[in-house]
Amino acid sequence: ESADLEAAATTGVTARMLNNGQSCIAAKRFIVVDAVAEDFQQRLLDKFQALKVGDPMAEDTDIGPLATPGILRDLDQQVQACIEQGAKVLIGGHPLSDRAGNFYPPTILTDFPPGTPADNEEFFGPVALLFRVPDIDAAIKLANSTVFGLGASAWTTNEEQIPRLIDELEAGAVFINGLVKSDPRLPFGGIKRSGYGRELSIQGIHEFVNIKTVWVK
Repeated sequence: ESADLEAAATTGVTARMLNNGQSCIAAKRFIVVDAVAEDFQQRLLDKFQALKVGDPMAEDTDIGPLATPGILRDLDQQVQACIEQGAKVLIGGHPLSDRAGNFYPPTILTDFPPGTPADNEEFFGPVALLFRVPDIDAAIKLANSTVFGLGASAWTTNEEQIPRLIDELEAGAVFINGLVKSDPRLPFGGIKRSGYGRELSIQGIHEFVNIKTVWVK
């Protein structure tokens, strides 16, 4: 509720569109409290509408094609399943038919009923899933309801909320007021179905060595 909404929306677009959305740490679900949901939604929508889909070699292109026809097919099946079950489309929602290649437009879905693929599936492409919740308690509960737990980005200017977000969000990494990213100085890895163990940093090095136990009397 206290988040810098412009910064959150701007960073959210960057985080969602990493490699055209084909990244394990790309933002997937956007969970926003009701008090600021309309404002954030409009900011996010405006920024999605400004994205240009096109030739990945062109400097002015924001969104290129997906890696394979299979990724395109699977992504669209997930989107259509959500729509058929009652989710609302704010932008996009169908593959681009006016060009060859595996292009999917920037898409925002919201107002999900229970039981859609948005609950526990990874959308590997430029699709943002926008959820509205009444308060921070519901936000944390929804964030933790997924079977995955690689990274979480939480936004607030209320310093009293930060320790709680760090402690209660179930993820291998929690970034406050910033996008989740891989940094060789920091351990990287997930929990739940996002895996176990860590790579990078000193913790990552320890994964590749044999620890010898020595006992001397």
